[in-house]
Amino acid sequence: MTSPFIQAVIVVLGALLLSLPSYAQPVADSSPLQPCPDTPNCERTQRTYDTDPDTLFSATRTALNELGPTSIEVQEAARTAHAVYRVALVFKDDVHVAVTAGESAGSILHVRSASRVGYSDLGVNARRVERFFDAVDTALPQ
Repeated sequence: MTSPFIQAVIVVLGALLLSLPSYAQPVADSSPLQPCPDTPNCERTQRTYDTDPDTLFSATRTALNELGPTSIEVQEAARTAHAVYRVALVFKDDVHVAVTAGESAGSILHVRSASRVGYSDLGVNARRVERFFDAVDTALPQ
């Protein structure tokens, strides 16, 4: 039998999880990154930039390093990268990025950030993606 206090804590935590904001944006079917599973521990999105793909990929590499990965693998020719970030000293999250040329001009930055284990990440990946986009914006030449 569970105490009333424990039951109240469970109800409050459940309500908090349901009220977390979602920063997801629509992703084109042509995204080169793997779709997210039907769990709230993954964020996959993209943004269009008015710059050439090589300049955007250079800013992308800088931004990934700014966030402090435990490891990073870069495929320069393909303009893709995979970084691993540690959460709470125990969990690992994978961030995959790809830069593609826009249809008429500019470039598209595709991002997927996902927890390796668990069902919910309490919004960690969504916040990481937003911080990543902020770091890309800062790293781009003015």
